[in-house]
Amino acid sequence: MSKFIEIAGRRIGKDYDPVVIAEMGINPGGNLAVAKAMVDSAYEAGIEIIKHQTHTPGENITTGNLERQHFYDDSETITFTEAKEQKLKEYVESKGMIFISAPYSFEAVDRLERMNIAAYKISSSEMNNFPLVEYVASKMKPIILSTGMNDIKNVKKAVDTIKKYHDNFAIQHCTNIYPTPPEKVRLKALIQLKKAFPDEIIGLSDHSLNNYL
Repeated sequence: MSKFIEIAGRRIGKDYDPVVIAEMGINPGGNLAVAKAMVDSAYEAGIEIIKHQTHTPGENITTGNLERQHFYDDSETITFTEAKEQKLKEYVESKGMIFISAPYSFEAVDRLERMNIAAYKISSSEMNNFPLVEYVASKMKPIILSTGMNDIKNVKKAVDTIKKYHDNFAIQHCTNIYPTPPEKVRLKALIQLKKAFPDEIIGLSDHSLNNYL
């Protein structure tokens, strides 16, 4: 049997049915009612896993990075308090779905540990934040590693960092353009990742608008 990871009882690997993860991110704008409506839509579409982003007040944000600076400027309107995020997790699980999240600070990891998160996503922007990758890996939970904006050398460093603690992870090809036009999806990167990491689970973090690639 080939490698698989298991998130809250759901096995993921080439010997199992594909799993679709719905990206919620910061799209609810800090509004729990909007987040619940998004969960309802995902549930109706047959989605098994909801992926959130966890930001915490005062997290270290490099002001020279425009994406992170945007988070900082709008942090009060785009992030959830711990209590609200816990309610969101409970709502997702009440639907029989799985809640996971991408932390953007050590404090966010600590929050998610208190929430007993089933698995972690490492976002593309944090993949080469190796102290954060190591801190997440030290929690011994399954990890989905997104690789956008990073080369194979950096991906290997992140993989090696996780492997210091466990082998319970998958790698996702990702193009960091929102939305991604068909000519930029680069599906052949999946082959490149598989050649570089032949024993690992490889998936796609897709930001395109439809299935017609």
